[in-house]
Amino acid sequence: MEVKENSPFKFAGFYVLESKIVRADIPLNGLELKFKISPSGVISAEKLFKLILKIEIKDINNNFEVNVNVVGNFEFLNVVKTENLENYFYVNAPAIIYPYVRSYIAALTALSGFETINLPAINIGNLKDELKANTVTE
Repeated sequence: MEVKENSPFKFAGFYVLESKIVRADIPLNGLELKFKISPSGVISAEKLFKLILKIEIKDINNNFEVNVNVVGNFEFLNVVKTENLENYFYVNAPAIIYPYVRSYIAALTALSGFETINLPAINIGNLKDELKANTVTE
């Protein structure tokens, strides 16, 4: 079976820019955690979209904090106007990257001697407006 590459938008990779855990020397059972995602993006003339997600997880008493900054790279081909790709940039790209982030944070916390932190399944499409506002074109 021959596979044709007709999609105008293609996932080209994922990597972690920064990863940090800070904790107090106390038991962490029962901490009340807050979770925040800050998205931004860069659309380049080379027909690449770079999605940056900054994730912060911390407890309300500042005894525990996880910060992870990740980048997802996407290629967009055979498209005249980037406006035609807005759903790919602002909805699909975060939905593609979020499972990687969830998995990375689960592994990072589990392998660091912590209880595993499993981020919730969320409607990542809710980040659309914030991501669009924080995206620049180079």
